[in-house]
Amino acid sequence: MGERGRRPSGLAVTLAVIGTVASVLVALVIAAFLVLHVTGSPEQTATTFLTDWQTRLYAEMDTVTMNAPEGGVAGPLNAESAQLGMRHLNLALGQVTQSGGTAQARFTAKVTIVTGQVWKYQGQLQLVTQNRTWFVSWTPSDIFPGLQAGQRFVLDAAWGPRSPVLAADGTVLSSPRTIAQSPSLQLVTGNVVRATAAEAKKLGVPYQAGDPIGQGGVEEAYQQQLAGRPAVTIRIEGPGSSRAVAHLPGGPGTTVRTSINMQDQLAASAAVRAATTTRPVDLVALQPSTGRVLAVIERPGGFDRALQGVFPPGSTFKVVTASALSGTGLRPASSVQCPAQVNVGGRVFHNFDNEHLGATNLQTAFAVSCNSTFITLATQRLSGATLASSAATFGFNTRPSLGIPATLGRFTTPHTQVDLAADAFGQGTDLVNPLSEASMAGAVEDGTWHPPQLVISPAPKQTAKPQQLSSTALATLRPMMRAVVTTGTAASVGFQAGVFGKTGTAEFGSSQNPRAHAWFVGYRGDLAFAVLVEGGGIGADASAPIANAFLRNL
Repeated sequence: MGERGRRPSGLAVTLAVIGTVASVLVALVIAAFLVLHVTGSPEQTATTFLTDWQTRLYAEMDTVTMNAPEGGVAGPLNAESAQLGMRHLNLALGQVTQSGGTAQARFTAKVTIVTGQVWKYQGQLQLVTQNRTWFVSWTPSDIFPGLQAGQRFVLDAAWGPRSPVLAADGTVLSSPRTIAQSPSLQLVTGNVVRATAAEAKKLGVPYQAGDPIGQGGVEEAYQQQLAGRPAVTIRIEGPGSSRAVAHLPGGPGTTVRTSINMQDQLAASAAVRAATTTRPVDLVALQPSTGRVLAVIERPGGFDRALQGVFPPGSTFKVVTASALSGTGLRPASSVQCPAQVNVGGRVFHNFDNEHLGATNLQTAFAVSCNSTFITLATQRLSGATLASSAATFGFNTRPSLGIPATLGRFTTPHTQVDLAADAFGQGTDLVNPLSEASMAGAVEDGTWHPPQLVISPAPKQTAKPQQLSSTALATLRPMMRAVVTTGTAASVGFQAGVFGKTGTAEFGSSQNPRAHAWFVGYRGDLAFAVLVEGGGIGADASAPIANAFLRNL
């Protein structure tokens, strides 16, 4: 036979096998070399990924991620944060196992959700190598095991019993029984209602339409504290599927305590209820030594005019003007003039019913509320800045921190003599409400204006500072406010001993014969008060009797 028919010798076969084995070994060596010479490690990549996730450096995460969604991982991670109302995230790397060019990294996640509960779960990352570098191979399950594209987290909240709003003595102000005794308390407490879809959306997760929420007053301002933590079920929802992945227990709310004194509140409520006027009535009482609000009354209800309304003060502002004048050397016995009217810059100002006393003293002019006296003295002795400074001493232009919406007196510095004259007797641009008026009267009693307080636990941060009145101002104001109720405009009301006050008839509107709000502000011992009868006319006739009934009810 020729050479073509010969079979390979044993030696040739052996050499071929050896060559094949050598090639495989070389390939394995090369693969091992590549694996052993990959940049970094799966532990390092997983650590970077988790650290950047925890600190929300999503763009940095993209640099160590393969197969990220369009726009990067920020999209799904921001969605997760919003769906859970995430407040805080803690991620801790656990065991990392490697098999050739792949690895799995376990981690522990602790997510503080919007309601304050902590959701703890175990997660896992898949890692691969590419171009001799370790990457996290992204899938939605990196966020939570089994999470798929198109699925989202949903929080179901079950709210427990709501904590009450309390008076200073522990009386439950928010109870139907207490509200029935004094309906005005709802100005303070607010109401609990079922959330509309719009309200739930505004509050954010986990609120849903139908959930109980506070509306107005303390109930709204302290919603989270009073409602407590609901029991929360965390679900994953997607097209045609829903599964619960966690159940977090809730916790009770905590009470909110106010400074309301039930004895004062009920006494004031009874006085307003018994008033013969059919006009709206607003009353605030507070403690001069602390600024604590003791009673809030409004008849009828509606907008909280007692704490948030704005009205001209009328002659009650003469307390501020007299305080400023005391700094120029005037005293209660100082001689002054009280003509029927006075002309300032071409504008004629007149007294009520054009009353005139002629020559008198400052105390009498204050007690009978002579407008012309205070207009003349203010334009002769004060500047706009001086009067503004005196107003600031009584809390004007100060932002109150009651815990619920409120406003104090507003004073715009006058720059003309005409404006100064109008402001001096409370018929300029100065505006007040019963809260600011009561705190003004309280400053005269205590000697220091104290920022008003309502919620005392947990007390809101107070930015307003106490303002001390000068001894000269106090020595001037106190006897003059006492004279108002003994010999002045309120002498016929029948106040008991120890009452100090000031009447006010504050015109409003632009008609030729404008209507007027009726004011009486004052104090007795460590109790200051302000009564406003809206459109009620003369303060001595409409408001002072209500104040007298309030004090006698105590």
